[in-house]
Amino acid sequence: MELCMIWGGEKWNENSAKAKLNRAAHPEANVHTSGSVSFAMHKARLEAQLKQPPQFQELFHQTHKKKGTNDYISEKAREESYSRGMNKRYGDDSQHPKLDPDIWVATSGAPKKGHVYGFGHSLGTARVISSYSRSVTHATSTFTTLVAPGGSSSAVPTMTPTQFREIINETVSQNIVSQTVS
Repeated sequence: MELCMIWGGEKWNENSAKAKLNRAAHPEANVHTSGSVSFAMHKARLEAQLKQPPQFQELFHQTHKKKGTNDYISEKAREESYSRGMNKRYGDDSQHPKLDPDIWVATSGAPKKGHVYGFGHSLGTARVISSYSRSVTHATSTFTTLVAPGGSSSAVPTMTPTQFREIINETVSQNIVSQTVS
């Protein structure tokens, strides 16, 4: 009964209408097949299924392809697939490193709200990004968050793709070192 009160409430209906308009306005934006399941959970499930640690491109395919049809969820995912980038840079699967942050960032897109899709919170990128973003300008770039007309213009700090890749490389390196020491 309590859920019926929440779902029938004015605030719920307002949020639902806003979300519906946003989805209709940007059908390919932020479409991933993993929903609210974290990257770490996908990795754990895939590792249990394969009975070995998964390759990074296997995780990418799991979160960017439709179940059943095996098609990419969007044209962007198809064009910028992590697997293609890895194959282009390193050749066949046997030569791939576990992770190439440059290709991952290029494939998953610009950081949104301080996060790169697919990293979750397990790499601790928020600390590095927030400390780094204090020294970055608020100038318009490819990473500037667009604001709707009449919306707030309190700009999110922006950074260049090169600066962001440096952050990811540093964070991944720190994470690998901390896992090795543990």
